[in-house]
Amino acid sequence: MVSTVCDLGVAARAIENDSILLVKEAKGRHQNLWSLPKGGVGEGEMPELAVIRELLEETGAEGTIIGLAAVRSTLSDSKPAIFLCYDVHVTSPINNIPNEEISEGGWFRLGELKSLDWVSETMHNLAIDALKGSRKSIKSSCPLSKESSSYFVYNVNNNSEYVI
Repeated sequence: MVSTVCDLGVAARAIENDSILLVKEAKGRHQNLWSLPKGGVGEGEMPELAVIRELLEETGAEGTIIGLAAVRSTLSDSKPAIFLCYDVHVTSPINNIPNEEISEGGWFRLGELKSLDWVSETMHNLAIDALKGSRKSIKSSCPLSKESSSYFVYNVNNNSEYVI
């Protein structure tokens, strides 16, 4: 099998009381733009752990993964750029916004999304889909064990479980 270097990012899509958790970037090329809590996957880090880490770093909230909501793939600088969006359940309050990365954050209802400036159309559409009732994600059939390491399988078939 040939190995390919790729840019791998994750986002946490959290819904509570008909509202979605969003953050506003404090610096960088996305400064003052809104998105789901997101970030990169570190070397040696599982995406499932990275999304929970990013949620905590950006909002101070802890959470658990419900399932995989979306995959976006493209090329960036001639290498694959993969983005995984996970539906998450927030299990503790938001408590450290603002911080070094995030200038604002909070829960937003569907009618408020249109007036925000977004990091990307993808983020905006993921938020709209979640609040319009079309939030579906694939549960992992994991963790499975292979040679002393855990891995996750997200698979759509007749036995798949969806979360609506």
